[in-house]
Amino acid sequence: MEVNTMRSLICVILVFGLSLSRAVSVNVIDSCDRELGGGSLPKRPGDNGYRVRVVHQPDYYTSGEEYQVLLQSTPPLSFKQFVLVAVDDDGEPFGELSILDSRQSRMSPGCPHGVTHADSVSSKTSVTFQWEAPAGTGQGSCVNFKASVMQRKVWFMDEGNLSLRLCEGETDTEAPAEECCACSVAEYDFSFYGQWTQATHPRDYPSGSGNHWSDIIGATHSREYTMWEEGGFATEGVKRLAEWGSPVSLEREMRLQGSSIRSVFKHRGLWPAVGNMSNMLMEVDRQRHMVSALTMVGPSPDWLVGISNADLCTADCGWVESAEYDMLPWDAGTDSGISYMSRNAPTRPREKIRRLTPSFPDNEDNPFYDPELEEVIPLGKIVVTRLSVTEAPCDAVYEDTETDEHGEEQPSGPMMKKPGMEVTEMPPKVMATGRYVVDCMMSEWSDWGECSKSCGKGRMVRTRMIKVKAKNGGESCGPRKQSKKCMMEVCPRDCMMRPWSDWTECSVTCGEGVQIRMRKIKKRAKGSGIPCGEPKEMRVCEMPAC
Repeated sequence: MEVNTMRSLICVILVFGLSLSRAVSVNVIDSCDRELGGGSLPKRPGDNGYRVRVVHQPDYYTSGEEYQVLLQSTPPLSFKQFVLVAVDDDGEPFGELSILDSRQSRMSPGCPHGVTHADSVSSKTSVTFQWEAPAGTGQGSCVNFKASVMQRKVWFMDEGNLSLRLCEGETDTEAPAEECCACSVAEYDFSFYGQWTQATHPRDYPSGSGNHWSDIIGATHSREYTMWEEGGFATEGVKRLAEWGSPVSLEREMRLQGSSIRSVFKHRGLWPAVGNMSNMLMEVDRQRHMVSALTMVGPSPDWLVGISNADLCTADCGWVESAEYDMLPWDAGTDSGISYMSRNAPTRPREKIRRLTPSFPDNEDNPFYDPELEEVIPLGKIVVTRLSVTEAPCDAVYEDTETDEHGEEQPSGPMMKKPGMEVTEMPPKVMATGRYVVDCMMSEWSDWGECSKSCGKGRMVRTRMIKVKAKNGGESCGPRKQSKKCMMEVCPRDCMMRPWSDWTECSVTCGEGVQIRMRKIKKRAKGSGIPCGEPKEMRVCEMPAC
């Protein structure tokens, strides 16, 4: 009887302990308050250009490894308050978040497993934390980084790029690509046909002569070389083409690849973006049968269209007769702007090259934004057409490039280049326009900056940048800076009073009397300053007995 009673008691204790443990866990989760503004300020939809990132943008996380997590704004925006958590799909804490800079962040008192701002006064554009992935969770486990951000008197939470999901995984082992077996050299025509117009892409289209395609540049190459690819990081050459429309650095990178490159082809860009860039010649062979090309969408922060690693060799040891490729826009990951006319906002560190879609960036300033579409309407197409095939030895070996008398690397084997004008370095985002009259194009005004004074009267400033300078008599640029008055709360000033006067004579000649002293107000208090004290004091005085 006593044994059964004891067993029952143990069961009750275990059940109670388990329930209590679950209750504590739930209470920890439920107690995480990520709302900002104290419930009095409105929450806005979307992410407003704020985003959560993991440095190097891994495709998955590895158990037990440490990662740096960033909460960033898109310049010129900043933020003062934030809360960030790392949770699993059930909303429970996952892994361990820790702070790296105590001047900017601290562990959140209102959200035990989250991090928050160290103060709500200083403006921030980027805050970095460390996250340690839990050990032994197994594939299929995922972490969700979720953030709340306050921008002045509105705040945003979890939507768009304010949430980031990363799952545990292992490196995929890709099957080796099949070698090209064509024992010949094929010559192709490479042509670009633009389809980016006010009619096809009306949303915020940069009308007038400001819209343009930069010089297009491409190459036929081996599998060992990659000019650009989805999920990769832009080289310096790709960055310069994406941001400024200059192919010079990218061509230099190609020339350094030696025998990995067969043909480099290019064509002068189109200003405005009307017409085609056609009749570029290129060759492919057994070793160098891939083709890649890029051109900048202008004006834009860092947007491109092109093809990457298109294989022209067929499985039956021949060559593709013709092929068409739709030109969809890509973000090079080097500038954080989200509209055609965004001001310069370098992305540091660089992000991976990513497709622009109707939902990325998830912001109505995105000119391709359309919740009802899944894909952007193509901005153009590339057509590759085979012109001829010349037999060649199957065991042909191609040598590295050589250097000419000017120090420039040149191919020792056949490398073709589009005849015509040589490409020259152009000023940022400005191309030679010939006979076209070009009006100045300026970015949108930034948000108004902080008031120059924390109290009293001050001034606030906003700026914009010149995207395209006026050419050939076009409309000149307007002001790049505006300022206006701002009035903060009255500056606090403590009351200032003059020194006390001497005490007066005693009010009586015998017995107990009083004395008085006075002081005047020199400056009255203002705002939250310390108020003035009493202007008069009295004290008892004792005279001889009457």
